[in-house]
Amino acid sequence: MDTAFIIGNGETRLIFPINKLKGKGVIYGCNAIYRDYPTLCDYIMAVDPSMIQEMLDNEDKYTSKLLTLDDITEWNYKLDDDPKAIQNLFGREWMGGDVKTGKMKSIDFTESKGTGCSAVLHAAEAGHKEICIFGFDILGTKQWEMGEQEMSRPHNNIYKNTANYPKRVNMKAYLKYEWLFHLRQLARKYTDVNFYFFNRREYITMNPLLVKFLGLKNYHFGIYADLKRWIDGEKNNIKWMQVTSSNIQ
Repeated sequence: MDTAFIIGNGETRLIFPINKLKGKGVIYGCNAIYRDYPTLCDYIMAVDPSMIQEMLDNEDKYTSKLLTLDDITEWNYKLDDDPKAIQNLFGREWMGGDVKTGKMKSIDFTESKGTGCSAVLHAAEAGHKEICIFGFDILGTKQWEMGEQEMSRPHNNIYKNTANYPKRVNMKAYLKYEWLFHLRQLARKYTDVNFYFFNRREYITMNPLLVKFLGLKNYHFGIYADLKRWIDGEKNNIKWMQVTSSNIQ
């Protein structure tokens, strides 16, 4: 199948009946999704060693193929035409305070690989030309109540505070930039692939970072009702949202 569905574990995906994806394309899940949907996904990506071990210890409880970083290329999200910049439109580096030490630290996103974006990379490398991404809530919960410069947002993951998921009140401040940088670079590398980003309307229109990072011609944005239209065979009736500075609040 030419379509791949990448299921993130952001809390918004609870409003969508993901079991209806079966038979509509190749399905990728992330980490602990096997606990609730042992037969849904064709692939489940895991990159954290403890999560990988959990899945290996429970491999008789799911039918999905486990993917790890060994199943994708060593590409570090760098491209030859990348501008040399920090914390800007294309920013690959983040600098902020370390709560534990009180000192400033910097993170280069080309040195990291997260589970969700690794699943997207695998789908692109596998040759899928239409990649549907949802449950990637990016900013965390209640993002429309907070300004762009506010770093700490309530942690947003279906499996938070469970085994092999660190207990935390707020998500790490840099993660939204890491995820968006990786998603952007994927679209810039795989220009022949169309990426479809589905979420709740406010998680799109209230996220000013989408314009900066994902305002690309091969990114298309829709709400969960549009994802339902897709799997119901009504893709041609979807009116994709225009993600521009004029409609981002």
